[in-house]
Amino acid sequence: MKSLEYLEREERLIESILEMLDYFSRRLDNRQDVPPYMFKEIIEFIRIYVDGHHKKREVLILMFLGSYGINTPTQECTEIHAYLKKYGRFLLRVIEAYDLGYQGAKGVLAYHAKRYIEILRQHLAFENELVARLVDDQERRDVEVLRQFKKVARDAKKIRERGIIRMDALKRESLMISGH
Repeated sequence: MKSLEYLEREERLIESILEMLDYFSRRLDNRQDVPPYMFKEIIEFIRIYVDGHHKKREVLILMFLGSYGINTPTQECTEIHAYLKKYGRFLLRVIEAYDLGYQGAKGVLAYHAKRYIEILRQHLAFENELVARLVDDQERRDVEVLRQFKKVARDAKKIRERGIIRMDALKRESLMISGH
């Protein structure tokens, strides 16, 4: 189904950002420095993307499921997004403390960044499950889901493009920092 392929492409983008966040967290665990602004930009990009583009797509999925009489976990999804939003704000505060030189913030940041990654990955898997239920053997549904996904993607294109450019720059900078 085309909408599943579309969703997989989107996930690869998010996964590459999560891998970078994981890499930086592991560096902190190994007592290596990572400039705080790198963490901050990654968290801000994830927050903008997840709170905007991703959330709109999820609302569409839930709406379509509901319109076909399929039970939807709308409350659960709303709670997960609220939790992710709070977690992102918390991480930004920890990053500020790290930037101010509080050494204890390094360990806290590494631990909670990994937890944030884990929650996001679980949520993406959950969303995939919802889409699979929605488009399973239903070409008509898939066409409509894909049309709506593309509409949301147009709205988020500039954010995604700026994020990709900045993430590429951060990758280059991280390679310079790690000495590769």
